[in-house]
Amino acid sequence: MGHRLKADAVTLRYDDRTISENLSVEIPDGSLTVIVGPNACGKSTLLRALSRLMTPARGQVVLDGKLIGSYPAREVARRLGLLPQSPAAPDGITVADLVARGRYPHQSFLRQWSPEDRQAVTEALTATKMLPYARRLLGELSGGQRQRVWIAMVLAQETPLLLLDEPTTFLDIAHQVELMELLSELNAQGRTIIAVLHDLNQASRYASHLIAMRSGAIVAKGAPAQILTAELVQEVFGLNAIVIPDPVSGTPMVVPGKVTA
Repeated sequence: MGHRLKADAVTLRYDDRTISENLSVEIPDGSLTVIVGPNACGKSTLLRALSRLMTPARGQVVLDGKLIGSYPAREVARRLGLLPQSPAAPDGITVADLVARGRYPHQSFLRQWSPEDRQAVTEALTATKMLPYARRLLGELSGGQRQRVWIAMVLAQETPLLLLDEPTTFLDIAHQVELMELLSELNAQGRTIIAVLHDLNQASRYASHLIAMRSGAIVAKGAPAQILTAELVQEVFGLNAIVIPDPVSGTPMVVPGKVTA
């Protein structure tokens, strides 16, 4: 399996605060990769570096065989779509207009709005069940509805790589499952997906590749069935737990005990 996106020996820091040092990671092509770990362990920082929102202090991020920083911004946006943790939108924007912004990388002076753009927006709104809200103002929606609109915008971008930072935020349990099923379907259609999640059992059920982080370092990586053990949960989260087969999917399911660290 190839690796269109990888980080080689990167050091990631904010001003004088180092988050990760000499960190290397390869995202398997065609995978649904989920990054898990405790709060402030560097998950979102790694995602920012992989998406070019953050420049490593040392090391390099490589996209399709070239340094990600060597691409024009529009070209990066044709290759990967990013949903950050706290996206912002201008006041007074409608749902359809926000999702349409996902088509920006595909447009140019000679190629303005097209039937292909319209179709991509409609399909993204349909996939996230937000098509009936297309003419509503974003500010009129609930937090969960707004989150689905942001996801629709990223889907409308139609990139082979999708990076999502805590995409289930604000969603109730039913919509969380719907979203994870959608990501699984997109992955089955050939998209490589990288998501930061807090729910270990969701990560285990849907991920084909799991990355566990603690204190800015990767503790384990691989298929959930191979790496998700009670010992790993203790090491990463400081949580006593047992790991049993999920009665629905058969994937590892974490049953928590007491926090020890």
